[in-house]
Amino acid sequence: MNELFILGELMEGPQSGYHLHNAMQLSLGRHRKISYGVIYPLLEKFQNQGFLEMSDLGSDGKNKKVATITEKGKKRFFELMKMPVPTGAHNTDIYLIKLDVMQHLAKEAQMELLDEFYEEQKYIIEDTQDGLERLAKENSKDHWYASKKLQLRLQQTNVTIKWIEKFKHELKKEW
Repeated sequence: MNELFILGELMEGPQSGYHLHNAMQLSLGRHRKISYGVIYPLLEKFQNQGFLEMSDLGSDGKNKKVATITEKGKKRFFELMKMPVPTGAHNTDIYLIKLDVMQHLAKEAQMELLDEFYEEQKYIIEDTQDGLERLAKENSKDHWYASKKLQLRLQQTNVTIKWIEKFKHELKKEW
């Protein structure tokens, strides 16, 4: 996830670790705390792997390191974008990162990504509706509260589906 984000941001142009940190925090939101202790070791690792080059920038006595993506890094970025999003706890974060940097893909690949995200939302709806049905079978105070949370998830997912449909429509108009 971090590798994809950093390489995707560097596709825009050279960036400092500070900028990458702030961009990732903005992309993922305040619920995910991003540590500088994660960013800088990753930059060093990616430099050692040949995915980026680091250079010093600083004219006023302040040394500022800036990362620039290499051709090998661009190739790795496109490989990561083609990889399916795994199911798991950070699934939504990975989709958010892919959506944030998908402008570097061909329009057809962008549509495929949106279709994949759409299908993921459909699975969430199915799972949530199944959960609501199970809870409705037994009338208890705990189940009433749990069903309220599932209703929220259902509404959030439906909003996401509408967003995807609108985005796809806008992309088609761009072609």
